[in-house]
Formats: sequence, structure tokens, C-alpha cells
Amino acid sequence: MEYITKFFEIVRTDYLPSILLLAVSTVLLLSANALLGKRITKLEALKMQDETKVRAGSLPLLRFVKRIAIPLLFLGILSISLRRISFAEEIQKVVHILFALVMTVIIVRSLNKGLELSFSKYFEKEYATHEQENNLRPLISFIKLLLWVVGFLVLLSNLGVNVSTALAGLGVGGIAVAIAAQGILGDLFSYFVIFFDRPFALGDFIVFDDKAGVVEKIGIKSSRIRVLSGEILIISNSDLTKSRIHNYKKMQRRRVVMSTTIPYETDLRKVEKVPSLIKEIIASVESAQEVVCDRSHFQTLGASALAFETVYYIPSSDYTLFMDVQQEINLKLLKTFAAEGIEFAYPTQKVFTVSS
Repeated sequence: MEYITKFFEIVRTDYLPSILLLAVSTVLLLSANALLGKRITKLEALKMQDETKVRAGSLPLLRFVKRIAIPLLFLGILSISLRRISFAEEIQKVVHILFALVMTVIIVRSLNKGLELSFSKYFEKEYATHEQENNLRPLISFIKLLLWVVGFLVLLSNLGVNVSTALAGLGVGGIAVAIAAQGILGDLFSYFVIFFDRPFALGDFIVFDDKAGVVEKIGIKSSRIRVLSGEILIISNSDLTKSRIHNYKKMQRRRVVMSTTIPYETDLRKVEKVPSLIKEIIASVESAQEVVCDRSHFQTLGASALAFETVYYIPSSDYTLFMDVQQEINLKLLKTFAAEGIEFAYPTQKVFTVSS
């Protein structure tokens, strides 16, 4: 009877407070987890219906609390509870192993959930695409698997297992794989450059090297460009990022430099009128609105003609609109110069002969 009384006394003084703390905390955390789950489900439904943006904006925080904060809080409470209890040496070893296993699972799972939340948050932005999301999912799965492997190795190391040999083997194997797949890895890193730096996106018209076309697909290893002649150009991401890329989709207005030449024999009064005539023609353009003439000057005395340079802006990146405006300006130049009696110059040479 004395032993039983002593046992219950030990349980009451040493074990009961920790057990009660763990039990009450577990019930509260499970209840909070369930309530958060219902709240998240409701907000996700509202977000799908696009009924409110303010309430759906709290989704990332709620997901963080449910998937990361609550498990880590449980781990902290479990650690405090176990430290308040004095176990026998044999039981202490078993408790240490079980706690290390639970800690590893919770920490690695929290890291994976954090990665998933960051991934989801990124693809909620306007510039992210569903195709990019699908391309990155296999890589995210690989990173999550790698985190589990690292967590398992750390767990073995904490339990006293010598993992240095395994790590050395992984290091040598990783170097061999990296050397064998350096081309693929280069394209993969280039994909990250395109993905995060966003020099272009799907649907952008780009010019690189001697090629030009519309971006139709951005893959992990290669991208597909619909070139002007109609065919699909498949180019590796590393080759694409090494090139100088002109992105015309991001052009807000097009700057056009126009050169006009007239013969030296043109009357001086007509020469003086040329810049104002060109400005009037550009101001009267009907193919596009708000075409602005920046300047028009008598630029230089050329080798065989008088040269004028004009700069004007078209408030659009549309190439077809640019050609329409240029065509209208050229036609009006022909009509105006003909009405004014001004001729266009063409390359000529004068040969002087001296009779002896």
C-alpha cells in the first residue's frame, strides 16, 4: 500500500502537471486547427466566387497559422512538458528517440508547408501564369523530398549514427551528376532567371540575335518562339538569356527617325520650308492619334544632296500601326513636295571634263 501511495504521489507531483499541460494544450490546438480549417474553406469559396477581396486577403495568414504556427507551438509545448518529467535512464532514451522523430517530422513538414505557401502566394500575382506553376511543381516536389532526406540524416546524426560516410558519398555523387548534367542545370538556372527577373513573358514580341517572334511557351529547359516566318523556333533557355533581347511588348511608344534628301539645285526658299512642311504632315496624320513630331532639321550637306532629319513618336508598340503611319507620311510627303515643286534627291555623280 505504501508503494502505491508513493507512486501516485510521484505521478501527482512530477507527471500530472506536465500531462495536464500537454493534454489541455493539445485539445486547444486541435480545436483551433479545426476552426481555422473551416474558416479557410469558407474564405476559399468566397475567393473562388470573387465576392470579396478584403476577407480573402487574410487567407495566407490563416494558412500560415494552421499549417506552420500550430504544429510548431505543439512541438514547443511537448518539449516543455517532457523536460518537466524525470524518466528512468532506459525510458529517457526511448522518449528522446520518439521526441527527436516527432520534432523532425514537424519541422520538415513546417518547412514544406512554408514552401507551398510561398509558392501559392507567388502564383496569385497577376504576372504569374498557370503554365509556369505547372512547370515548377515537379521542382517543388523535388525540393520537398530533399528536405525530408536532409531531415532524416539530421535525425540519424542526433541519435548518434555516423552519417559522414553517407554525406561524403552523396557529395561525390552530386558532383558527378552535376558534371554530367551541367547543360541541363544551366538551362534550369536560366529558367529561374526568366522566371524571377521576367525579361519577357508569354505573348511578348521579342527580338534576339537575328530572330524575332512571339513567345508561346517558356519551359524548364527550352522556350518556344513563333518567328515571323510562321514556324516554331525552339531555343534553350541558356542560349536565350545569353542573347541581347529587345522586348517590344513593353514598349509604350515607338520613336521613328526619318531621313529626307533633296537636290542641291533646290531653291533656297524651298529648302527653308522643308522642316515646317514635314511637321505639318506629321501633325495631320490620321492613321493614329497623338502622333508627336519631336523635331525636324536641316541636318547636313551630304555628298550628293541636302539631308533633313525628322524624329516623331507613335504612342503604340503595334508594328502594323507604325507601318500605317509611315505609309501615310510618305504619301503625303510625295504629294506636298510635288505641289511645292520640291524634288527628292537620289544618288548622283557629276563628272567634270577639262579639255586641254
